[in-house]
Amino acid sequence: MLQLSIVLLSIISVTCIMSGCFPRRSDGLANKPVRIILDSDIGQDCDDAAAMALMHKFADNGEAEILAVMFPMPDPMGAPAMDVINTYYGRPNIPIGTYKGNIPYLGQLHDHYNTKLAKQFPHDLKHGNEAPDAVKLYRKILSRQPNESVVIVTVGPQRLLSDLLQTLPDEYSKLNGRDLVEKKVKLLSIMGAEYPKGSEWNIRIAPDAAKFVAETWPTPIVYSGFEIGEKIRTGSRLLAKRDVGSPIWASFENHPFVDKKTNDRQSWDQTAMLYAVRGAQDLWKVVDKGYFSFDDNSNNIWLEDEDKNHSYLTLNRPAADVANIIEELMIAKPALGKK
Repeated sequence: MLQLSIVLLSIISVTCIMSGCFPRRSDGLANKPVRIILDSDIGQDCDDAAAMALMHKFADNGEAEILAVMFPMPDPMGAPAMDVINTYYGRPNIPIGTYKGNIPYLGQLHDHYNTKLAKQFPHDLKHGNEAPDAVKLYRKILSRQPNESVVIVTVGPQRLLSDLLQTLPDEYSKLNGRDLVEKKVKLLSIMGAEYPKGSEWNIRIAPDAAKFVAETWPTPIVYSGFEIGEKIRTGSRLLAKRDVGSPIWASFENHPFVDKKTNDRQSWDQTAMLYAVRGAQDLWKVVDKGYFSFDDNSNNIWLEDEDKNHSYLTLNRPAADVANIIEELMIAKPALGKK
């Protein structure tokens, strides 16, 4: 009887593998947890908090391993807000790095909900000056990872990445920044730019950094542009639940640009996280003929005269289908933290 059961289980397993019962990743992403570093300007928009929700649910599901989260802005309450969300999902010890430089950003910066989250929810990190330098933390984390194993998701200005590329050897690695990235990073997933051309906010506030990263980054880059997230609306189901114990709900509740009629918001940052962990699946088409070119004034254009390891996403399914997948992850309860 036992032997028969084993045979039946083997047949079922093979059938499932053949028919797709088990989720698969595409685009060369291995069938093991994706090692993720998230670089997010949380507080500027509620999609940053939502991207963190997706990341943690992927970790809950065994799809991702969270190595660190980085805050690339001067706001002292960004790191505490990240700590709030990490704590809510039961991972209070995830390393958090912050920007320690003095290059000014262009345009107005916002704290739409960071301070409110820090006042309302449990966490340990009280101020950004308590967090380590993000660029040094990048080097520390990357130096300890297997080669070509890390996926970086950046959903804000690319200041930290630009600075990382220009670092010199230190106590963590004998490699300079570019060589360290080339050795350890598998993919850079960026929410930024706009196809076929445009001037998107993440690029506008640090155009020199975006230009430098586009021209210097040594591994594949996939851009999820403004035009993608603009079509994908999420938040209505999250807000309807009125889960006051959720910092993700609070981020949407406190954001002034949530549409008051439809109770939703564009899903820019979530798309970069979704692709980074699950690949294209049947949700996206990945266009890799050409590259993004950036000028000094934050304008971008996609050119097809040569390839530079750049790609951009286009929707392969209706936006509503992708929105449903994203929002299911946004509203799912933590597996480890507060239920």
